Amino acid sequence: MRIKLCTMLALTVLAVSVSAVAGTYTLTFSEFPVGTIVTTQYAADGVTFSGVTLGPPIIANDGAMPFSPVLSPNPVFAGDFNINFPSGAYNVSFQSGYWDTLGSGVIDVYNTSGGFLGSVTDTGLGPQFMDFSSFGTIGHIYFNSYADPFGADIDNLTFTTTPELGTLLLLGSGLLGTIGVIRRKINL
Repeated sequence: MRIKLCTMLALTVLAVSVSAVAGTYTLTFSEFPVGTIVTTQYAADGVTFSGVTLGPPIIANDGAMPFSPVLSPNPVFAGDFNINFPSGAYNVSFQSGYWDTLGSGVIDVYNTSGGFLGSVTDTGLGPQFMDFSSFGTIGHIYFNSYADPFGADIDNLTFTTTPELGTLLLLGSGLLGTIGVIRRKINL
């Protein structure tokens, strides 16, 4: 009974610790003024942004989008950028638009080692919800709207971060120490 209690307590502490380290975030891009170049402003949340062909993305107003302001390629609406998750992320999704041509948006997904996981394209006119949760742990997403006649953008980027290995090791060692103390007190 004592060992069962100790094991259950340890698993509870581990579950609470890991959930405290991993976080779910939604970025609305309304935290900064229109015209802001976005690179590392959200690094504390586990995501950075970088330009690919031209400059890094920029916060813009999109009158056709119900959820403006948005994160746009730079130049506005026509271009490409990377959404980078340095420690990995899962359950990634965002709203994207305003697409004018079916299949003109190319969104490539890569794992944390840079391996290609797959692509998603737009499904027609207007804003769309893009969901990448079936891809597993994601290292970065390449967003490309060059083929769309008027370009596109994203908003409401939602993701869950993956705990860093060092943090998990630290939690694990603390958990083992806690188990040792509990066992010693139970056996006294």
